[in-house]
Amino acid sequence: MSRDLPPVTVVASSNDEVTVNVLELICQSCAEQVLAGCRQIEGVASVAVDRRERLITLYFDSAVTTRERVVAAVDDVVATIP
Repeated sequence: MSRDLPPVTVVASSNDEVTVNVLELICQSCAEQVLAGCRQIEGVASVAVDRRERLITLYFDSAVTTRERVVAAVDDVVATIP
């Protein structure tokens, strides 16, 4: 069962990193779940979270994945938050 959530919004990107706005970074537990899920995304090397600004920056290997795939995967991770 998924909730009706707005998609994550890209706020900055380059060849090997993307920063997205994730409204679900409200509580520590949600942030930890999102962070853990994002670390499992194929090609993602590291993840940084700014709960105050509700931003996640993902650093990825552009030889393995694309920004679009990473953003879609973050959307999937966020959709699993109860």
